[in-house]
Amino acid sequence: MDMRIAAVAAAVTLVVVGGGFAATTVLGGSGDLAVRWTSDTATSIGANHHAAAAGRVDGAGYVFAPVSGAGGSDECRLAALDGATGDTRWRDPVPAEVCTLHSVADPAMGDFDGDGSPELLAGSTTEEVVVYDPATGTVENQFPLDTYAYTRPVVADLGGDGQREALVVDAGATVFAFRADGDGPAWRHALDGNAYAPPGVGDFTGDGTDEFAVGLGTDRVVLFDAGGDIVWERDAFGESVSWTGTANVAGDGAAEFVVATTAGTVAALDGRTGETVWKRSVDEYATVRAVADGDGDGHPEVYVTARDQQVRALDGATGDTEWSVEVAAGDAQMMPPASVGDLDGDGDREVVAVTNAGRVHVLDAASGRVVATYERDVSVFTHPTLADTDGDGDDEVFVVYGDGVVVSLDDEDDEDGVR
Repeated sequence: MDMRIAAVAAAVTLVVVGGGFAATTVLGGSGDLAVRWTSDTATSIGANHHAAAAGRVDGAGYVFAPVSGAGGSDECRLAALDGATGDTRWRDPVPAEVCTLHSVADPAMGDFDGDGSPELLAGSTTEEVVVYDPATGTVENQFPLDTYAYTRPVVADLGGDGQREALVVDAGATVFAFRADGDGPAWRHALDGNAYAPPGVGDFTGDGTDEFAVGLGTDRVVLFDAGGDIVWERDAFGESVSWTGTANVAGDGAAEFVVATTAGTVAALDGRTGETVWKRSVDEYATVRAVADGDGDGHPEVYVTARDQQVRALDGATGDTEWSVEVAAGDAQMMPPASVGDLDGDGDREVVAVTNAGRVHVLDAASGRVVATYERDVSVFTHPTLADTDGDGDDEVFVVYGDGVVVSLDDEDDEDGVR
């Protein structure tokens, strides 16, 4: 069974039993996030849990929202929203017969064909990855998969030869590398098990070119080279890998693959060998996504959440806790923090975390102090997205709620950087 689906189901049960939003504990005072817009993309399913992509295309801001719907309905689609207003620019519907909770996986933006402009890539229950012109929704290519896609595609140049690949792992743990000028995969490798954790790209071996790392629900991590050969594979402590991050946390010139498991283990794996650099246990349903130097000390932190609703900043080199803050009381599935960004343009970095009960927290990345919040009385089952869609030099926050509605948030005082 997809353990991340199980986590969503458990979280839904907790919200119903708990009877609403739990009180929060904050470090220091907090202000408010301003609502820029709220999208008109609501559906009846109530458990959307795929995140949006966002960015600028030809000088205009876009948000690309995967919208799930009730089985057999016409609610499922990929919606391209105006970054300034939230209005729908274009939409690509998913056929009713394959409209489900996973109708569209997390989309991704990247310059796939090398023309200097980004494309939009998204997998879906149509068992393919579709390449779109992000401004118009025109389909530029379609690549078949063995089963539906769950995770975000990755655009990269693994070999360093100028030939970009779209790297995709379907839910059945088959890995594909597609090229813009090809009809089929440049290479394909079928693994045993399932894959629901986001894959990672980085120079894991320190040879100057990138490799592709995949975490499996069957407790394995596998690293592929540019040609699709396995560099190494390791077990993940007998636990299902559910979330991952990539960064050079050891300071040795090669990236590490950071994994989080449903049982609560967080670990950094050496990119060259797959051996464990450090590991530690937090609460169950541990999540990690953001691995970045949030406090400006020259060393990356690993930002972790778990079912105990704690957000933790771990020292990337050792796994030791630098700070921890409880953002809600009780137990509920927490979503991973978004990538670290600068929301107010003051040069300092923030981490954005969401609770299952619908509250968005902006935390000072150096201390964990909660500096701004927003609350909507609807559950959240996926991480927020940070992107500068209006071109003002600082990031906006985009949250996909369980009902399919996207809310765009911004710091109230981002013009002068003062809260």
